[in-house]
Amino acid sequence: MDFFAAAKQLRTNKSILFVTSQLRQREIKMAHALKSLGWVVGLLYYNSTPFKPDGHFDFFLEVKSAKKAHKYAKMLAPRLVHVFSGAIDDYVLLFCHDKVAPVVIDLNDVFSPSLMDYCPERYSTTKEALALADGFCARDLQVKCAERLDHLKIPPQIIFFPEYCWNDRPVLTPKTSSDEIHIVSVGTISLETYGMYDCCYLELVKLILNQHIHFHIYPPWSYRKDHHLDPNVNFERDYAQFLELERNNPYLHIHDSLPAEQLIHELPQYDFGIISGGYEGFGQRYSHFKPEYVKSCYSGRIADYLDAHLPVLINEEVVFDYWLLKRYGVAIDLKGVEKSGFKAELQNVLKTTPIKTKVAAAKSTLSILNNAHRLANFYLETMQTRQISADHSSILKRLTRMIPRSLARIGNWGF
Repeated sequence: MDFFAAAKQLRTNKSILFVTSQLRQREIKMAHALKSLGWVVGLLYYNSTPFKPDGHFDFFLEVKSAKKAHKYAKMLAPRLVHVFSGAIDDYVLLFCHDKVAPVVIDLNDVFSPSLMDYCPERYSTTKEALALADGFCARDLQVKCAERLDHLKIPPQIIFFPEYCWNDRPVLTPKTSSDEIHIVSVGTISLETYGMYDCCYLELVKLILNQHIHFHIYPPWSYRKDHHLDPNVNFERDYAQFLELERNNPYLHIHDSLPAEQLIHELPQYDFGIISGGYEGFGQRYSHFKPEYVKSCYSGRIADYLDAHLPVLINEEVVFDYWLLKRYGVAIDLKGVEKSGFKAELQNVLKTTPIKTKVAAAKSTLSILNNAHRLANFYLETMQTRQISADHSSILKRLTRMIPRSLARIGNWGF
């Protein structure tokens, strides 16, 4: 990477430097959307996932540590830095403590006492980073729950920006006509083999199979066969109970974890996606998460399902996801599986309701390109707020603490 050329690119008003310890679809989609608006998007990343940055960023550089990322970011002198992480880590903390530019942080999970019942050592560092950051890019409502219940101070600028759909990828594998019903699960689920029952699927899958409904599982990217960077992952061990069930039931199908570009062509052949958690009738009980987490979290697989034109089976305990999908008319009550005749009910949904039309509308509204302008405006507001707050005038300091905070919440916390 040519540092001089990269630094020059970041001098423009519409430019952003991404920093991530875990490159995923989220960063790639955001870069794609911002570049469609004429933004320059650079990337410093630690290579811990199978996702590759080639073709998605104006420039990128692999780093070996948070300190190296911070050093290179200083050399690049960006106008704004967006730091991504699955949870609080060294990258987020270092960029918040020693700012090379205004800092937006982006966490999959907000570790706070009201949300989590494990890794308590992360509570204080999460609280610390939230108090220091200039902006927060929220994939769900966790941070608002932590603010309300744990009295965490959150950044002055905040935007709701979940995992949005691509909506510009062709659907090439339509479902063949059949009376069989096929449900597909994509991504991470709580695994009983680890003693995690909050959003576990084993008992739920048995209920579904008993109704002679096919169930397909595509494990998350950490189980991809071309990914060898996580020594704690072992597919045969982790999915042992599902693999045993598959051997004895022709309705269960365990697939390989696939790259995103392949998965997007596989999913359209199925009938429904699925999201579940927090319901005792499915053998789910709180072991690591608390009810507020399941109520406020957002499942990124919603984007995968909508991109594949699939309505979603979901139970109401997953409050925010349930509300959002209901709002667009694409949620089907999963608790129907507890009664006989669920297969016929699902067949009826596909045959007699305009569900696919509603899915297409939701997919368009919840697409990354349709929401790119909100992210761009959020970045500009964050840069402007930080610039004004650097002024030595006490009046201006007071204004930037009060007015932009309320404006950001009103303008960016929309659905």
